[in-house]
Amino acid sequence: MICISGIPGTGKTTICKMLNDNNLRCVNLNSIADENGIMNGDTVNIDALKRIDIKYDIVESHYSHLINCDYVIILRDDEDILINRMRKRGYSDSKINENLDAQRSDTIYYEALDHLPENHIFIINENSRNINSVFNEVLNLILSLNKKVN
Repeated sequence: MICISGIPGTGKTTICKMLNDNNLRCVNLNSIADENGIMNGDTVNIDALKRIDIKYDIVESHYSHLINCDYVIILRDDEDILINRMRKRGYSDSKINENLDAQRSDTIYYEALDHLPENHIFIINENSRNINSVFNEVLNLILSLNKKVN
């Protein structure tokens, strides 16, 4: 399974939708957690989620790197863009700063490294690029990784 991760606002859900539009099944982990009754408000029981047999090849969430992935793709973007996106979503300044600190310190990368070898973790820096450009990079990476998995 390929897990797409990143802090809020990096485009995980948009990329997942684009993958689905291109006949690659991708799902948000919150929907799986909700369907299995392991979500309490905004909190997901990660240990319980790890025990579920997820029937998707690609999943996305800001915590997807914590489950049983074969590969992790971490999306990153410029802070100014992320701040604007999170403000539009109604995030508090403290929550925005917490998320930016996670990106600055590579928290997701190091958490993924606890579960996977370094060569199974990929970082895509969006650098304010158009979402189609980012999608094409993610798509090409997923297609090459699927050849290794199958």
